[in-house]
Amino acid sequence: MTVKADVKLSTLSYVIVYVQDTDKSVPFYRDILGMKLKSEESGWVEFETGSTTLALHGMKPGEKHPGKATAQPIVVFTVDNVHETRAELVERGVTFKSECEVVCEYDDKVGMSTNFYDPDGNLYSIFSMIGK
Repeated sequence: MTVKADVKLSTLSYVIVYVQDTDKSVPFYRDILGMKLKSEESGWVEFETGSTTLALHGMKPGEKHPGKATAQPIVVFTVDNVHETRAELVERGVTFKSECEVVCEYDDKVGMSTNFYDPDGNLYSIFSMIGK
């Protein structure tokens, strides 16, 4: 199959996260993570996250995740200070997979990140560049 050279995926508009119950998930994203609610209807919720929308898609009881694979993409949020943000989220009851760790180095800064879970076990990451 030939792919035309002018095809270009350049703008990420939505990240869809499948959750068991959108009503139960909204407080985590809105109140604990501090995201601004954009729209909400039965089984579908959208949060403003800059130029990309984070959407929660509710699943029916017993329904399996449509794309569950052995590895999943990780949504990364850039924050001002990964250490302070992690501490604040831990205080709010967020479960983290790991401590902050160096993931890259650039000039006189290092990139640090850490991963956390939402109530449905979806994995997210926070990241910031800090001085050495």
